[in-house]
Amino acid sequence: MTQQTTEAPARSAAGDAPSPTRAGSWRLEMSAVNGFLLSFPLILMLALFVVYPLIRIFIEASSDGDTFGRYAAVFTNPVSRRALTTTLVDSVVVTLVATIISLTIAWTIHATKRRWVRILLWTVTLIPMWTGVIMKNYAIFIMLSKQGPVNSVLLALGIIDEPLSLLYNDTAVIIGITYSLIPYAVFSLFAAISTINLQTLTAAEALGATRTRALLGIALPVAKGGILASMALVFVLSIGFYITPVMLGGPQTAFMATLINQQLNSRYDFQGASASAAVLLIVAVLVLAVVAALVGAKTLKRAIR
Repeated sequence: MTQQTTEAPARSAAGDAPSPTRAGSWRLEMSAVNGFLLSFPLILMLALFVVYPLIRIFIEASSDGDTFGRYAAVFTNPVSRRALTTTLVDSVVVTLVATIISLTIAWTIHATKRRWVRILLWTVTLIPMWTGVIMKNYAIFIMLSKQGPVNSVLLALGIIDEPLSLLYNDTAVIIGITYSLIPYAVFSLFAAISTINLQTLTAAEALGATRTRALLGIALPVAKGGILASMALVFVLSIGFYITPVMLGGPQTAFMATLINQQLNSRYDFQGASASAAVLLIVAVLVLAVVAALVGAKTLKRAIR
């Protein structure tokens, strides 16, 4: 009787225990078929809304049979050449200015021990991302207008005798684009700077190195890849701006996006607009390819994410 009683719980426990080889049991690894089925909607959306439009740009630019002429016109036509030059030059300036400002912000966030300073800098960084595009540009417009705060302060200090014309030029466009892109630069730069161990800088200074020498010899080599990747990200984003050049620059500082809009909606030149967009796309891809070759694809992907 006792033997039957002790064997019954044993059989019950053995019967209740799940078998690792039971059919339909959960596995950590996903099969290739299930993985493809789960990712198929995303792949389909990327193909329809990203890959196909990009391919369509090159097809449309060659639809009239004069492929070389369409692309050559982007560089030979005075209007398109000026728009391309303005776009590239202003984007380079934006990249340099945004990188310097964002590098200072990201380093301060990483190095400071004051919690309120980090909160303040993150708040200032995130505000442009929380603000709409029109509102951001309108705020810059008010600040740079003849009755705006900038001219008012300069007049009050006696630096100028009459209000300066700060709008509808390259400077206004650069300020507007830089303000919009600083958050992206800060995020990517902070990801690179956060890997720097501050104790190594303190040790270098204890051994006789100056602060500048420690930063250039220790911090810069570690963050160099992230800095280049951040600059590439800012440049690629800046060459595609449309609203900021229109609101702050006017006709005098037309970007390629403005020219493409005119070709589509005013001249109905779909082939010319496609060629202009293709040139802009090629420039962006070349910049990313060069930076990826210099710093590595992983570093560039980390900055873009």
